[in-house]
Amino acid sequence: MKLTKRSFAVLSALLFASAVLSSAYAQELTGYDIAKRSHEVPEGETSAYKATMTLTSKKGKSRVREVLMRSKDYGDTKKSVIYFVTPKDVAGVSYLSFEYDDKPDGTSPDSDNWLYMPAMKKVRRISGSGKSDDFMGTDFTYEDIGERSLTKDSYTLLGEETVGGADCWKVEAVSKDGSEKDPRRVTWIRKDNYLPQKAEFYDRQNTLHRELLCEGIRKIDGYWTTTKMTMRNVQTGHSTVIEMKDVSYDIAMDDSMFTVSSLQKGKIK
Repeated sequence: MKLTKRSFAVLSALLFASAVLSSAYAQELTGYDIAKRSHEVPEGETSAYKATMTLTSKKGKSRVREVLMRSKDYGDTKKSVIYFVTPKDVAGVSYLSFEYDDKPDGTSPDSDNWLYMPAMKKVRRISGSGKSDDFMGTDFTYEDIGERSLTKDSYTLLGEETVGGADCWKVEAVSKDGSEKDPRRVTWIRKDNYLPQKAEFYDRQNTLHRELLCEGIRKIDGYWTTTKMTMRNVQTGHSTVIEMKDVSYDIAMDDSMFTVSSLQKGKIK
């Protein structure tokens, strides 16, 4: 087909209109819209992986732990269990979490969380302010390990930036509860898959407390997956790297695995 001056002009106008509409669509997205889409990225009915946790002190001394993780989505409740395999000082420690969907009225039920310590031979419930404590000495909190409800924060779209070669939205989330340890977060959310690429956590004095970097983001079994996360406490110099392997989704799992009584058995399948 011969491209005449008129057809060229029409084509140019269409392309320009398309660009304008795409730009307008992007501008219509609010910080909350982007955070919600990130929160709703599909994860599969079940998921499983092995992981290493490398804890490094300010002086460069490292400790490595191996864990197993299993999770299952029951519709309005997501149940997850983490089991520590090595080294000996943490072997057998297990953590169970129930995360609940927001209710239709907009309220957010608190998650239920339990930690089993073999040395004490008892299950301890993690609740309230304890969820902001460090998870097993890492730089991740108990809440970081789970899923934070959207209703707990107010969101603002701060702009757009490229991080690690990925185009991102920069979204600020401010907790409605100012007493939290890190009441303000800034997250760079990727435009291609809505996964976090980077995040900054600010303390009650609005001073940078921790930095999160996400890497190895790829599709596994059809689901976008982050396979490496580095959390660094900029105030102490301590850092934790979680690297996942043998990741799989939508595999059969026994419901009995996700019970408080199962924590004391010291094994997950």
